[in-house]
Amino acid sequence: MSSDRVPVRSVRRADTSDAAAVERFAPGLWPATASSDCAVFVIDGDGDPVGAMRLRYANDRLEIERIAATSRDVARQLTAFAERTARALKIGELHLQPDAVSSDGAAALGFGNGIKRISNRWWLRALDHLEGVGVPLLRDGAAPLDQTLYYRGIWAAIALLVGFGIIPLTVFSPGDVTLLHVVVPAIVCITGTLFALWQIGLIVKAAQRGSRGLIALTIIAAAAVSVLAIGGLFYDRALPSLAELWEIYGGDEELGDLEVATSNDGTTLLVQGAYGVGSADLVRRALDSNPRVRRVVLAGPGGRIGPAFEINRMIRERKLATHVETGCASACTIAFLGGTDRSISPTGRLGFHQGSFPGLGANDMFESNRDMRRFLIASGVTPAFAKRAIDTPADEIWTPTPQELLAGKVVNRINR
Repeated sequence: MSSDRVPVRSVRRADTSDAAAVERFAPGLWPATASSDCAVFVIDGDGDPVGAMRLRYANDRLEIERIAATSRDVARQLTAFAERTARALKIGELHLQPDAVSSDGAAALGFGNGIKRISNRWWLRALDHLEGVGVPLLRDGAAPLDQTLYYRGIWAAIALLVGFGIIPLTVFSPGDVTLLHVVVPAIVCITGTLFALWQIGLIVKAAQRGSRGLIALTIIAAAAVSVLAIGGLFYDRALPSLAELWEIYGGDEELGDLEVATSNDGTTLLVQGAYGVGSADLVRRALDSNPRVRRVVLAGPGGRIGPAFEINRMIRERKLATHVETGCASACTIAFLGGTDRSISPTGRLGFHQGSFPGLGANDMFESNRDMRRFLIASGVTPAFAKRAIDTPADEIWTPTPQELLAGKVVNRINR
């Protein structure tokens, strides 16, 4: 038996019209007498078969009585078919008669002492079903192009949905970002992307196998466009999100410039800068060390909303007042809304916009922005003001006038 790979077709059950061809290919393999518990299966070549196998099922025992093949690859395909048959019959062992194949061939096919254990796990039965319909999961099968396109197109779409869908789920999951929050979505996304690309490649192979001319060229062109689209999606969506998660896990060096100071009389806490991963702990330590603080003066461009919400909660639980003297935008306004008495100076400005995260689009952020609108209303802001704030695109800043802030109940007063 040669170890060379040859193109093979699907396994089929032979009938009496195949008897002569099977005898020419493997003398003695065709059973001398017809029997209901014995069947011959073949793999067709260009003329005569390239593989043939005689199976016998009796007394809850499945046995390969004889196997002949032009290559080891063909023999493996035949024995794989026998394994699938054993699983379908819920038989735990597949037997190989001593004279069915050479001893070297038996070992190469995985039969130790003429027996091969058969696992009946559900996922193996599912793979068997795919083999049966001619669309194996990871290699080209014998199914026609339309059937191949249907199955593999659905698998590719599901793989992309899972691979890219896990990223927003991770971004919006509660708790601190750990290494698993970076590694798991990266592995799932990369695996899903590669699986989808592999399925597209198998669709092209099926088109080359079963079609010619314009249909094959159309499939190949569509596959090329799909590959480019998936590559662009990975570059524009997955990479920025994963990079941002890595930045958060690494400590947010670019957003770690928050400064916290206390006034001379110890009643005012000054919080200025961008909110990073450790910002909430910094503010908490300052408040714990200065129990006389009654007012928090905020200034900054924003940053991570997670620390901003924590600072909001600290301010609210301690029933502190908040004040903006210069400018407080984006996540800074979340902290500001924790104040029991909220005020700004005549030159103070608050800036609002909807939430964003690198790589995530408006649909991904929909639930997050809806939750933000609820938070604004729960903080005492009017629904109309909350809607205007959330409707402002993430790359813009809405800076309401002092009168709009008063009307929207964002501030209680303007210090003059």
